[in-house]
Amino acid sequence: METNKTILAIIPARKDSKEVPGKNMKLLGGKPLIQYTIESALQSKLLSTIVVSSDCEETVAFAKTWERIEAPFIRPAAISCDDTPSIDVMQHVVKFYKERKAEFEYVCLLQPTSPFRSPDLIDNAIRHMLKMDADSLTTIQKTPDKYNPLWAFHLSNGQLSRFMSDVALPSRRQDLPNSYYRDGNIYLLKTSLLNRNRLLGGRCIGYQPENEVDLNINTQQEWKLAELHLEVYSKEQKNQS
Repeated sequence: METNKTILAIIPARKDSKEVPGKNMKLLGGKPLIQYTIESALQSKLLSTIVVSSDCEETVAFAKTWERIEAPFIRPAAISCDDTPSIDVMQHVVKFYKERKAEFEYVCLLQPTSPFRSPDLIDNAIRHMLKMDADSLTTIQKTPDKYNPLWAFHLSNGQLSRFMSDVALPSRRQDLPNSYYRDGNIYLLKTSLLNRNRLLGGRCIGYQPENEVDLNINTQQEWKLAELHLEVYSKEQKNQS
């Protein structure tokens, strides 16, 4: 490893999903969705420990078939609800290891819903955070101009009102300031921040990936987009061979 920092990677994989039932174990391109995240985490050079947190026995059993992937418990039902915050899941994992005398300086959240993150993205994000001596980091993408918050509105009883009414409204796209959104690929933070019930905070920085697929699967439409991406990628690989 390039660093002596201890980094715990958590792959959260809840059983139920309203939009895409059984999502984490559903086959995408011939393999379970969660496998993409497991494989990229295993290829990372900087993660110390990789754990799958799931309330699904099938998912836990699958995780245990991978060398170096830990799945030491079935996640409690109380923190496996549709509205359970990610931070509760992460704190449960950290507490589990701490009770067994294993502590980590950093925690890295890798959600299976972002299957196309590369191992290089994981390691480069970690390097960037350590270089900047930040408390937390999330991967980001530039917001398309048409979705810029300066051009966004509330709708109430058919009436529009601007989200940011205290800022002058640019009439031209070229005059819009850049804005960014979290792409869901990586959340990285100091464990001390997590212990204060914060996922992002302190000195929080963004990391904008290069040449990475920006696709977060939470709906059936996004699942179809993921299938299309794999189909196009497969054709490109065949054309290059």
